[in-house]
Amino acid sequence: MGKRLGQWLFWIAGVIGLSYMLWNLIFSDHGYLVYQKESVQLEQLKAELSALKLERERLAKEVLRFRDDPRALEELVHRELGYVHPDEYMVIMKDKPAVKGRGK
Repeated sequence: MGKRLGQWLFWIAGVIGLSYMLWNLIFSDHGYLVYQKESVQLEQLKAELSALKLERERLAKEVLRFRDDPRALEELVHRELGYVHPDEYMVIMKDKPAVKGRGK
């Protein structure tokens, strides 16, 4: 009977140990669920990085255009700073307030 009890205790300890390892494999700080969440986040960050690289390239081309083309720089000054030539007139219009949608 003592041998049989020892075998049961050995199997129970094995099942408890295996359960603990499986729990850690799935739910620990470095487990499967965290891995899945981080892989989704990694894909989102890769997409964001790609978009930022495209934006950087666009801005670099725009800087080169401003360096090489004085008309492009003049257009930027007119658009962003509101400069006008002596023979031009500036018309300033107020924005209309946003109209709230009517509920049905």
